[in-house]
Formats: sequence, C-alpha cells, structure tokens
Amino acid sequence: MPEINFRKVLLPFLTVFLLLLVHEIIIGRPDDHPFLYRDVSSVQIPPFRTMDLQGNTVTQDIFMGNFTVVCLWVTQDADNSRKLLTSINDWRNSAPAAFQFIGMIGDLKDASDAARITAASSVAGAIPAVPQLFVNDDLADLLARIRNVPTVFFVDKSGNLVGQPVVGNEPVLVQKEAMRLIGAESEEGKVQKELQNILFWRP
Repeated sequence: MPEINFRKVLLPFLTVFLLLLVHEIIIGRPDDHPFLYRDVSSVQIPPFRTMDLQGNTVTQDIFMGNFTVVCLWVTQDADNSRKLLTSINDWRNSAPAAFQFIGMIGDLKDASDAARITAASSVAGAIPAVPQLFVNDDLADLLARIRNVPTVFFVDKSGNLVGQPVVGNEPVLVQKEAMRLIGAESEEGKVQKELQNILFWRP
C-alpha cells in the first residue's frame, strides 16, 4: 500500500482556508461597509417608479433577469462621473461576460430642474445607450445607505445587492468585483461555493 504524503494532501486545503480567512478579514468586515452590506441577504432594491433622462418610465423590473452594475453619481461632480461612466461602459463593450449597466443621478429627482438636466445630459451624452435614472423619493431608502458619490454597486438577477460597493473613480476595482460576482453566479461558481460550505464550517 503506497504511503500517503499528508503534506501534499493538506497543503491545498490549508491554502484555500488561508485565502478565505484573508478575504473575510480584509474584504468582508461588516464595519467597512456598514451602510450597504451589513446583512446582504436582506438588502434588496426597493420597489420604485421613476424616469430616465430620455423620459422613459423605469421600475425595479429593470433589474430582473440581469446582473447589473449601477453607478450612482451627481452632476456636481461631473468630471469624475463622466470619466467613471465612460470607463465602465468602454470596458463593458469588451468584457468577457455580459452585464447590464445603468446610472443613477443622485441629485436629480425629476425633469423640473432644467440646469441639472442640462448638466446630466452633458455627462451622459457620450454613452447614450446607458439608462440614466432620476433618483426620486422611492429610492430614498437606498440613498440613505450610501455615503459617498460616485459609488458603484452591484445587483443580481433577483434585484438583491451583492458584493462590495466601490467608492470613487476606481474602474479597475469595479471590473474586478463585477467579474468576481459574475463568476460566483455561474454554475462553476455555485459548485465551488457549495464545496467551500462543505469543507469549511462558518458560524
């Protein structure tokens, strides 16, 4: 009977365990993002009815069936917002996985504010295919959870907030987190997650 090399057998499991531990300590601490993901399972986009810059009516159904990258931005920070929106849209066109991309204009509730409509249209003009939603009172609860703009967050196919938000003009971080989450939703990702749940006990 061949001798078992326990070092070779245990080393991969210890490596995975350490990676998961580092992820929990560095990325998964709830105090790092208390405003959005303290309890991920209960955070869902609330029912809403709003308009976009093109005058179309938009509801929470926009998130159904699609993994969505959402960029919350304001017209008062036009330069950073324009750069971030354009960077994400350019990457989406060449990304290895398909996803939906929308914007939310945090300081624009309706079409009555002509000055902000003009400013928003100027920012969004380079990416006309990306819906830009007004953020009315229906979305107040969501806005109350977000402290800074621009902030990019992620919504799964069922309308749940997932992953970690990315604050500021950080397109590379947005790409990494989006691809991580899209991978986790794949069949391979689900199998991997189930295997991790079997191998490692979590309180």
